[in-house]
Amino acid sequence: MARFIGSPSPDQVIFVRGATEAINLVANTWGRQNIGAGDEIVVSQLEHHANIVPWQMLAAASGAKIRVIPVDDSGQILLDEYRKLLNSRTRLVAITQVSNALGTVTPVQEIVALAHAAGARVLVDGAQSVSHMRVNVQALDADFFVFSGHKVFAPTGIGVVYGKKELLDSMRRGKGVAT
Repeated sequence: MARFIGSPSPDQVIFVRGATEAINLVANTWGRQNIGAGDEIVVSQLEHHANIVPWQMLAAASGAKIRVIPVDDSGQILLDEYRKLLNSRTRLVAITQVSNALGTVTPVQEIVALAHAAGARVLVDGAQSVSHMRVNVQALDADFFVFSGHKVFAPTGIGVVYGKKELLDSMRRGKGVAT
């Protein structure tokens, strides 16, 4: 699996029961350790319900705020509007690589780079992309990348969370990593 997604190590791949559980795992571990009152979580209008609700629940529990990247009439991310959302309070951007509803391929590499420049971490939902394009988490510079196995002909009920080593290590210790 590490080779399949371009992970530098198998130790950075965690098997779960699907993309939904993968997102929930990140929200309830890294998210709870690193997102607090006044912080912001950015999602797009293209997100699957599974990449919205965990962040809404975390925001409600922590006092964080959800910000939404708008899309144009053809379903394309409005990058200029996205840039305006990013600020020093942005802790996480949770973005789909390919929309499940519209098939929009988002400019995820640019989205990740802009988030990192603002000091935020990025979770990429690769549930729709992993079976249609080559994924390399290192090239994307994704902090977290998630997908369901059944999208790549694995049995139902298995999924993957990739995480950068320093983030996974911090979660194992129960300590946050500054973003």
